[in-house]
Amino acid sequence: MRILTRSVLVLTLAGVAGACTGDDTPSTQPDATTGPTALPTVDVPVEFVPGEWTYENHDVTVSFTWDSGELTVENGSGEELGDPGLYAVTQTQQRVDADIAGSAPVADGGSATLTAAFPAGLELADVGLVVIEFGEQNWGALAPVVAEV
Repeated sequence: MRILTRSVLVLTLAGVAGACTGDDTPSTQPDATTGPTALPTVDVPVEFVPGEWTYENHDVTVSFTWDSGELTVENGSGEELGDPGLYAVTQTQQRVDADIAGSAPVADGGSATLTAAFPAGLELADVGLVVIEFGEQNWGALAPVVAEV
């Protein structure tokens, strides 16, 4: 009787195991031979306002205009910001600091309008990035202003 029970149990398990491997439904697992699917994109014409940049982060808004040198800072961060500083990174990856007359800390809720002057030899066409600093902290690159189309 024991042998018969074991034989029936082994045959039952073998049948169940065989049924599990014989499933012909497609796998939902990604195939390793196919690469990731590209996201759909749309080409949209974009134009930038030459010589104008903007920055918005942590309730701090900055704008800079190359021709006039006007640098405006609005601070809603909840804390005082250190002295504003500005530098350009040229297309040859050189850092060029601007001289900002009257630069002083910007209080929370306050704003400042300053004039940033880059060395005379630096042309707008040479600029790759414009970066804002507050005190010793680099806050990142300003974005070029997108023209209204």
